[in-house]
Amino acid sequence: MTALTVNPAWHAQARAEGLVVFAGADLVYLVPDVPAADAHRLADLFDGRDVEPADLPESTRAVLPQLQTLGALRPASLPRDGAARTLSVGTQVLGDASPELTAALAVAFPPVSSPDVLVVVRTTARLAELVGLSAGLVQSGQIHVLLDVAFHHTVVLGPLVVPGASSCLECLARRAGQRWGDPKPPPAPKAAAWPDLPVTLAAHALRELGDGSLALLQRTIAYDLRTLTTTAEDVLPSADCQSCSRPHPGRIALPWEQE
Repeated sequence: MTALTVNPAWHAQARAEGLVVFAGADLVYLVPDVPAADAHRLADLFDGRDVEPADLPESTRAVLPQLQTLGALRPASLPRDGAARTLSVGTQVLGDASPELTAALAVAFPPVSSPDVLVVVRTTARLAELVGLSAGLVQSGQIHVLLDVAFHHTVVLGPLVVPGASSCLECLARRAGQRWGDPKPPPAPKAAAWPDLPVTLAAHALRELGDGSLALLQRTIAYDLRTLTTTAEDVLPSADCQSCSRPHPGRIALPWEQE
C-alpha cells in the first residue's frame, strides 16, 4: 500500500466504543470495535503527517481502508487541496478511434513522454482488454483514469486509479462483467460519435484532480446523453482481481511531489 495523508478537513478521537472520525458536527462516523491501542495510534496520525502503512501494526493497517472510503485519508501522491497543479496527461485508446476522437484527444491532451496521469479511452474494446491492460499499469505505478465511450448514449468517466491505494480497472471490469457480461461493443459506438463532450468532461475532471479533487477515486460517473442525468457508482476492490491484490512496494514518486 502506498503512502497516505490525512485530509485536513477531518479529525479523529479514540473512544471506548472504537475510533470516532469527524469532519464537523454534521459528519461523524464511528469505526466500532477498534482496539484501544489501535484507536489511539490512528488518532495520533491526524496531525497532518503522511502515513506509511508498512510502518503500522497489521491490526492498525486493517482500519486504513475504512478511513480512505470515508475520505479521511487520501493517497499522498495525489495533489492536495490548496495546492493546485497543472498535470501532464497522456492518452491510450483501447479499440478503434475515429479521426474526430483522435483529433479531440490531441487538442485536449497534447502528447507527452512521461504523463502524470494517463487517460485510458475505451471505444470498441471488450472489458477483457481492460483486464489485460490493468496489471501493467498497476505494476508501473502509473496513475490513470478511464474514459469509456463504448456505449450507445452513455459516457462513463472513472475510476481514477492510484496503484497501491485504490481499486483498479480490472476490479471494474470483473464487477461489470459479472453484472452485464462482456459483449463486444458496436464497431462505431454512438457515444463516441461526437467526442468533444466526453473529452471535455475528462479534461475538466483532470483539472479538478490538479486542484485536489478525489471525485473519481474508486468511483465512476455515468452521463446519460439522452436524459441528461448522471449516475455515480463506487468501484470496490474485487476479490478476484490479480492486478491490485498485491500492495505496490513502497511509495509512488511523481513529478509533482518533487516540486
